[in-house]
Amino acid sequence: MSVARRRFRIIKEIAEGGFGKVYLAEQISHDGFSRIVAVKLLHAKWSSHDEVVKRTRDEARLLGLIRHQHIVKVEDLTSIDSKCAIVMEYLEGCDLKCMMSFLKEKELEFPRSALFEIILATASALDAAYNGRPLQGGEPLRVIHRDIKPSNILMNTVNDIF
Repeated sequence: MSVARRRFRIIKEIAEGGFGKVYLAEQISHDGFSRIVAVKLLHAKWSSHDEVVKRTRDEARLLGLIRHQHIVKVEDLTSIDSKCAIVMEYLEGCDLKCMMSFLKEKELEFPRSALFEIILATASALDAAYNGRPLQGGEPLRVIHRDIKPSNILMNTVNDIF
């Protein structure tokens, strides 16, 4: 996969949703600098749907304005193989749904302290999206996340919790 002045080497798929897939990728610049990123790539079937492409771009642009420790950072909005792509920081960890399934399978309770930490971090992120002001200045963004669910809550400090 390539774009002007840089290319992406897909390493593996890490998630899939109704509108696209998220890949672990290596971003390689024209001068050889590389870094690991996550790339959210719109499914090909949606590439010709202007409304879906517009919503994806709006999502990337809004996330690009938000800086918060519990919100994934969007690094770029681009096109890869004629498909809309959002380049994000890669965070290692597992999602809350996966963790809940693991604990249930092992017949373990979710530690209360961990639950409180997750709830606090999620509430803080939602508050920042709604009330936070962009670093560039201006009014609060008033972003409302409309898809809060365990599979959309990534925990990258699992070892610190358990």
